[in-house]
Amino acid sequence: MEPVPSLYRLIRLYRLVLPLAIVLVVVLFEISLEPYQGQPVAFWLRLGFYGLVGPLVTWMTLEWIAQQVQDRERAQRALEVANQRLEAVGKMLKRASAADNLEQALAAVVQEVAKALGMGAALTLEGVRATSPGFEPGSDALYTLPLPGLEGKLEVAPPRPLSNEERAFLEVLAAEVAGALESARARSRDLLTLYEVDQALRAEANLGRLLERLMDRILAWAGATGGGVLLLDEENFLQPQVLRNLELPPHAFMPDHRWKEALESPVFVRENLLAVPLREQSAIGLLLVQGEAENLRQRLPFLRFLAAQVTLAVRNAQAYLRAEELALTEERNRIAREIHDGIAQALAFMALKLDLSERLLQTDPERALEELHQVKETLRAQIREVRRSIFALRPIDLERYGFLESVRRYATAFAEQAGFRVRLSLPEKIELSQASELVFFRVLQEALTNAAKHARPGLVQVKLTPLGERGGVLEISDNGRGFKAGTSANGLGGFGLTQMRERVEARGGRFEVVSVENQGTTVRAELPF
Repeated sequence: MEPVPSLYRLIRLYRLVLPLAIVLVVVLFEISLEPYQGQPVAFWLRLGFYGLVGPLVTWMTLEWIAQQVQDRERAQRALEVANQRLEAVGKMLKRASAADNLEQALAAVVQEVAKALGMGAALTLEGVRATSPGFEPGSDALYTLPLPGLEGKLEVAPPRPLSNEERAFLEVLAAEVAGALESARARSRDLLTLYEVDQALRAEANLGRLLERLMDRILAWAGATGGGVLLLDEENFLQPQVLRNLELPPHAFMPDHRWKEALESPVFVRENLLAVPLREQSAIGLLLVQGEAENLRQRLPFLRFLAAQVTLAVRNAQAYLRAEELALTEERNRIAREIHDGIAQALAFMALKLDLSERLLQTDPERALEELHQVKETLRAQIREVRRSIFALRPIDLERYGFLESVRRYATAFAEQAGFRVRLSLPEKIELSQASELVFFRVLQEALTNAAKHARPGLVQVKLTPLGERGGVLEISDNGRGFKAGTSANGLGGFGLTQMRERVEARGGRFEVVSVENQGTTVRAELPF
């Protein structure tokens, strides 16, 4: 806005000076005509001077004012264009920052660029392309600029040749576009890393495999050359769990001062080797990332967050391992009780019957044969029970056959062993985490075992239904004896049902058992993922 006060001051100056200058010129002109007074030439000189010079001075003055006004308007238009361009750049940055992914960011940016320039535009980045309406890719007038620091380009289709000013603005705009897209790409990469980490946490219970998968994702996100996870053992030694391209001992070692400092806050324990503590109330280990130091410093806030996710994963996996160990101990106790309450008592019963048969063999052969027949039937029943128990304990390779095929194989084979029919209703596909698949499979095993042992059904129906995009509902129904409402579940293998309920609810699901005496029992488990 500088031309406005300058023009005003000049006009005020001319308003004061110009009349004086005119008076002075007129006076000088009249004095110069004094020698010609009374002669005809004086008349013509006055006519030429007042008829031509006056209008000429007036025209020159007005022309100068018009030029000043024109320059002012031109400067004002340039300023308005600059403001519009700055506003467009601001909108572009805002829309790019609000985009959920790189494709949306490209589409938003190219629309704002086209609005700012008043011409068709296109953006290409890492094989992804977005164009604005009216852009003609085959036009000969395309003007292309690389995006600084990125593998991409900005293309515009101007309706006329570009001025030097417009070319300079396009170069500045290309730099701003590159910055906006780099931010969007980094944000998308962070969100993708978080999603992959979350998927790894949900899908893997084995601590070793879980840390391997997490390490792959963290190193890929950070652009690191190496990394690892070290966990503190019971004696506060650092025990390597995962090592990638790191010169560290593969065995546990006592942390020195530098390593102890890293257990409290992130530090570079070596050149280009950043250690981020894995902490809850206290430290449980370290996340190591090796790479260019400045790059790691810039990524430190997100690395802290990833370290928190790794800490959660370690705690969950350790808790799962403890739960599995407890489940194994409880399973051994259950098998011991079954042997004591079932097979051991049956063997004792058969021994007594054989003793009785031996005593009756001479005095009452017919009754002795009846006792021997009863022993034979009891023995056959126990052989079937032992076979069923051995089959129930036999592991099924879920990873080899897949979850649905394993359910089909196990239910069919168990039904043959137990002597009842099974009807399967399984979907073609279901999305479940590995941990949820294992819980569902354990519920199926326990429910079939209880049905064979207590209900004596003729038919068992197994139904698996998907629940939304991720999750499912498993129902095992039999037409066996059932039990009265309100009866303790202990009469139906209460220990196993309790274990099933705890497994399902630990995964955030719901578990219920519905039974009607002499009509059957339904076991229902629902898992959200």
